[in-house]
Amino acid sequence: MAFDVVPTVPGEAAAQPQRTGDGIEVSINTDEAEWRHLMELAPVGHMPQDYSFAAGKLASGWPSRRLLLSSGGRPVAFAVVLELRRAGLRLFNRINRGPILLDPNPSDQQVIGVFRALRNSVGRFWTAPLLIAPALPRTDRNIALLREAGYIRRQVASWRSGRIDLSGSEDELWRSFSPTFRNRARASERAGAELRIAEDAAGYEWMIARHIENMQAKNFRAANPRLLRGLREAAPGNVLVFQLLREGVPVAGMSVVRFGRVAEYHVGWFGPEGREVNAGNFLMWNVMREMRRRGVTVFDVGGLREGDGYTQFKRTMRPVEYELAGEWISL
Repeated sequence: MAFDVVPTVPGEAAAQPQRTGDGIEVSINTDEAEWRHLMELAPVGHMPQDYSFAAGKLASGWPSRRLLLSSGGRPVAFAVVLELRRAGLRLFNRINRGPILLDPNPSDQQVIGVFRALRNSVGRFWTAPLLIAPALPRTDRNIALLREAGYIRRQVASWRSGRIDLSGSEDELWRSFSPTFRNRARASERAGAELRIAEDAAGYEWMIARHIENMQAKNFRAANPRLLRGLREAAPGNVLVFQLLREGVPVAGMSVVRFGRVAEYHVGWFGPEGREVNAGNFLMWNVMREMRRRGVTVFDVGGLREGDGYTQFKRTMRPVEYELAGEWISL
């Protein structure tokens, strides 16, 4: 594979691949197909590191660079680096749930090398600080490695979620859920719930409109419409909307984003009629069935928060829960 090095911003000088110590070379990748191929190779990816998500962030005012980290000519990791700019000045860099390491069992030295290379490339005072939520599990070992690589922890709390293995049979998947989840999914079907899968722009605009209404009604902030539209425009086939219909009318919906072999629940809305027929159970079950048919092997439930009722619902699907290593800074 060829990896081009180009300017980050129009008018900015093109950077050459940098060797930043520990034998790691950092270059800028601009090829969409190659980036998607890297995500396919990843043991498990994360949505903020996907090409389409970066396009969505650009639409909502966050330019980015896509960095490839190599050793001996072989890719070992990759990262989307978001940039906050004001009046042409870069105030800070941001990596969310990255970098993605391509080795499923990296050595301590490789982890340190990758994070030092990122720090030297985009985490010094002359590049603007790097704020990073590493895509590393929260373990004592990883905390020690990040400190050895020169990072300072800002906060312990980080992304928490759960993953469900879709690689087995549909029957094995069904039996992996709790009895409560299965009973409510069956009850939804008996109540006459129907499924519609929308891949077109109109279906997604319906989902965005419900998302805006939901944020206003419940007074919370989540993914903004510009990000959502930019995300879908970058890869329309990887963003799907699942609707529950009653008498032909959608009364609940979920959007799911695919990246590599992973799909992640992203936005949802449940109207009163949808809640009456256990829409969450019906839609989640059908989301996983459909994504499995499309070759997805891992489904991410899209975040878990203690004390949240929706988190309690997600746990009835018995996902394998994980937590990342917190928020860090490099100066």
